[in-house]
Amino acid sequence: MSTAEDISLLAHLQAPILVGDPDGRIVYANPSFRNRFCGQGEDPMGQPLAMVFGGGAREAVLTATAEVLERGQSARLQIREAEHGYTGLASPIEAEDDRVGVVMVLLEEQSNEEYMTGLADEIGGPMAEAMQAMQALGQSRHRALTDEQKAIVDRGRRAIETAQKWLRELQVAIRGGKPQQGRFDVTNSIMRVADRLVGDPDMALDLEVLMPPNLPRVAGTTVVFERLLTQLVRQRFEEARAGEPMTLLARTLGGDQPRGVVVSLVDRPDASRRSATGHPPEAIQHGMASMGGEAICVEDSTAGRVTLMRLALAGA
Repeated sequence: MSTAEDISLLAHLQAPILVGDPDGRIVYANPSFRNRFCGQGEDPMGQPLAMVFGGGAREAVLTATAEVLERGQSARLQIREAEHGYTGLASPIEAEDDRVGVVMVLLEEQSNEEYMTGLADEIGGPMAEAMQAMQALGQSRHRALTDEQKAIVDRGRRAIETAQKWLRELQVAIRGGKPQQGRFDVTNSIMRVADRLVGDPDMALDLEVLMPPNLPRVAGTTVVFERLLTQLVRQRFEEARAGEPMTLLARTLGGDQPRGVVVSLVDRPDASRRSATGHPPEAIQHGMASMGGEAICVEDSTAGRVTLMRLALAGA
């Protein structure tokens, strides 16, 4: 594989990556690195690798770069930048005149708080599905329930509501009353969800995805957002007209001074299958609120039903 092909592949990776020449100057920074470490309009090209970092991170990167360029050996490093911790690996790569350059890959460390928050939100997904199943059973038109069966369904619903209440208390306690402070690449998350759902043989989903490249990173966690988006698409698919395509769009809010990202799902519901309100499921609304965002729905006689998932910019 050629160097040009190697570089093009790096652009699609979520991890921040830098490539330096034998003099330790940056010759490539992938979009993920630029989004996390460079300010608006800043270009790191040609700068010494260490100079794009601040404080103690600069010294750690300088030491790792020297280890690679002077000894030809890989070096591990740990840095903290903009209140986020990273574990990195700097490795030698072939360069001109039998000299070596350096490629540096950084992986963001997940805090215990982020892990616990993601785990709590993952528990919320099955709870919401169980509640929907109980509600569907209680409202079934195909078969009337006996009084005993209705009582069992009611007890199940009350138990789930109680569990959901205590789960929300747990989520607030984990975050200390604040929205989640994680950050993730929403572009990659949207593509992963779309690929999984379109590839699901049980859905036969016709889904078009429209969005610009390299949307800014947003507040929240990947696992939670992907679960919420998957749940929303599946729920809307169940209510959509048979054979009707759906469209998933994403765009930045705020023009030259972005303040957030909005992800929109457009569908045309079947009047006999849709929910009474058309609002996003309660679990999705709570999940988006836990990340400092929101989920709302608007109806348009021309475009159809549009469900909006608004996400705040990371660090905003």
